[in-house]
Amino acid sequence: MNSGLRHQFTEMEAKYRSVNETKAQICELLTSRKEQNCSQYWIGNEGGCYFISTFKFPYDKARQYCSDSHSKLLEINSAEEENFVVKADRDKGISYWIGKCKDGKVASNVVYRISGLDRTCGVCTQNTENKTCIQVRYPFICEKSAPLCTDISEKIQDLCQQPLGPT
Repeated sequence: MNSGLRHQFTEMEAKYRSVNETKAQICELLTSRKEQNCSQYWIGNEGGCYFISTFKFPYDKARQYCSDSHSKLLEINSAEEENFVVKADRDKGISYWIGKCKDGKVASNVVYRISGLDRTCGVCTQNTENKTCIQVRYPFICEKSAPLCTDISEKIQDLCQQPLGPT
């Protein structure tokens, strides 16, 4: 009788091992999806999606483009978000239309300039060609939350930390 129970126990252990391996694969897939939920041309980071335009619009048209994409002009809320945008920027030394600077000031015609390590943010008044801000065309950065449940990866990670097995 002992050998029969030992055999059943060994079979159960093998099944739990197999289930835990499958669970680990599912967990890896689900947690990796967090950064992949953004649509084409959008870059994922920390539950958000960012669009860095390669074309130039006046401020109002840039804001409308973001709105039409179910997003808004970038509002820099943290040093981490700013660092992400600087790293994602392909053309250093360019000014972008955004919606809010890191210091919290929200205004129309906010211009964010990346030039090497120097980053400046402020409200457009006039450019070097003597154009008013209504006429100036800059590329722009839109942001929106990643689709679906952005908090799912945290919940999954908690569940994934616990192996399945008899209690």
